[in-house]
Amino acid sequence: MSTEDTSFIRQRLRVPRAYEQLAEVLRDRIVSGELREGERLPSELVIARQAGVSRSTVREALRTLQEAGLIERASAKMMVVSGHRDDSAHRELAAVMRRRNVTFAHLHEALLVLDPELTRLATERVDNGDIRALRQNLDAQQRCLDDFAEWSRLDDELHTMIAEMSRNPALIVARTPISKLLLPVLYRFIQSSALTVAALRYHHRILAEIETRDSGLAAEVMRRHVNDFRIAWEKAGLDIDLPIADGSQDPLVVPRARLARSL
Repeated sequence: MSTEDTSFIRQRLRVPRAYEQLAEVLRDRIVSGELREGERLPSELVIARQAGVSRSTVREALRTLQEAGLIERASAKMMVVSGHRDDSAHRELAAVMRRRNVTFAHLHEALLVLDPELTRLATERVDNGDIRALRQNLDAQQRCLDDFAEWSRLDDELHTMIAEMSRNPALIVARTPISKLLLPVLYRFIQSSALTVAALRYHHRILAEIETRDSGLAAEVMRRHVNDFRIAWEKAGLDIDLPIADGSQDPLVVPRARLARSL
């Protein structure tokens, strides 16, 4: 969707406390699914011009939506739609994570336990329809290598799909909160096509092993993929003990050139 598309805001606002009305317009579009998780919002200036309000009004409306967990900051200048299902549960989870001081290192360890086993089970239980869905996701990733917010959403979607294909509801329930925490991390971290290209290579290797039904090798490639995520994080000079559940912290914007050199 073009940020200059005049249909993004469909009515001009001329009311007291316009930020509430603007927030409600955007909230309805998010909850209805019209604006998808990971979709980038236009700039404050574009929204202000289309709605006929000041940038301060837009800023207040976006702040309201961010506090409600409907949008989140992907970079210093970019807001994207966040996952809006089970908002109250997600907010409670984030609060627990803050109290327990969950770090990137903790998140990596959890992924290292869950994702290889989910991949092994998925490999044993997928059907042809599942494999087609995985291929479609990878095709979409290929088209979005330079659209980091959308690619991050697709990356999270792929791992969620593999978890669902395990057909193990207990493990799926255990993995879902990790995904809720991981996606904002990806938005802040994935700022280089070198990272998306490297990760997509792993995704293709995982799919290849799933297609041949080699569950042991599929799990091992997933394990390497999870470890490669940590290696890229450390090579970028980021602290593995960084708390990751506090959405109020400044975005982690890593210069693309620096990331490219680290890989």
